[in-house]
Amino acid sequence: MNTQSDIIILGDWGTSVCRLYLCRFHQQALTVLARTKGMGIKYINNPEARFFELCQPWIEQYGNISAFLIGAVGSDTGWQQTNYVPCPTDKNNLLALSKNFSARGLNITILPGVSCQNRHHLPDIMRGEETQVFGFLSQLPKAEEKRLICLPGTHTKWAQCEKDNITSFVTSPVGELYEVLSQHSVLLSPASVPSWCKSSFTSGLRIGMHQSSNLLHTLFATRAYQILDKRTNAEAAGYLSGLLIGSDVKAAMQDFDIFSHVAVIGSDHICGLYVEALEYMGISTEHFSSEDATLLGLQTLASVNWRDLAADAPSEQI
Repeated sequence: MNTQSDIIILGDWGTSVCRLYLCRFHQQALTVLARTKGMGIKYINNPEARFFELCQPWIEQYGNISAFLIGAVGSDTGWQQTNYVPCPTDKNNLLALSKNFSARGLNITILPGVSCQNRHHLPDIMRGEETQVFGFLSQLPKAEEKRLICLPGTHTKWAQCEKDNITSFVTSPVGELYEVLSQHSVLLSPASVPSWCKSSFTSGLRIGMHQSSNLLHTLFATRAYQILDKRTNAEAAGYLSGLLIGSDVKAAMQDFDIFSHVAVIGSDHICGLYVEALEYMGISTEHFSSEDATLLGLQTLASVNWRDLAADAPSEQI
């Protein structure tokens, strides 16, 4: 029989998407009992009300269960603001600066983000990706002295780790830049964005990695190819995506030139694109699911409140 102390809500509530998991800790394993999905922080005005709307069926079944949340839910536009922990940091520093509060009878914990002065001596921040990094590190047989992890997405992160610590990182807003250029420039027609050409992606990738040292000098070719070579919008979309990812990977390999292996954490599609770019540069890779990494990270962090929980992999994953 499940008890209230066994059950917890784990959540990754980001800028664009909210993912909540009803979980049970039992016999040193995490089981996902149910899951739900909602809008990200940027789309809602009242995070507390939205959280309880999403979780109401679980609360009715299990009572006043606790919740453990990461991501933009802790930003200045989120539910309760948490500070940024400066690098280098491990998971214990995150837990020490977490925000704990009560809402409608539930105990809520929101983890802070992570900050650093990156390799360009500029400020950088992340929220949510640090939990994926710690989740990935938790399932390794032993911690390496140094490791580079790529987390592709709206704001791609390149995180350098030493043993169990995140020591520094660099953010590339690749996904956001693609969206802005696709939707709000002459480079692409917004109606054509869902269609996409793989061969054009590969072509853009090669140009982004080799043909120019300046991304700005290659971007407008997205439009010129359509006018002069009669390329379709799908071909132009593939070219633009490849150009941005190729430029990002080239810059990251220049910044982190001591690494010959990169772990890539994310969805199959976007990770496949980054893996292609990295392997073309002669870098070996491994792919780890973002949801698996998130669940492992949340399990590892939340286990401080459940002393009988070991850092084992979830018994059911997405």
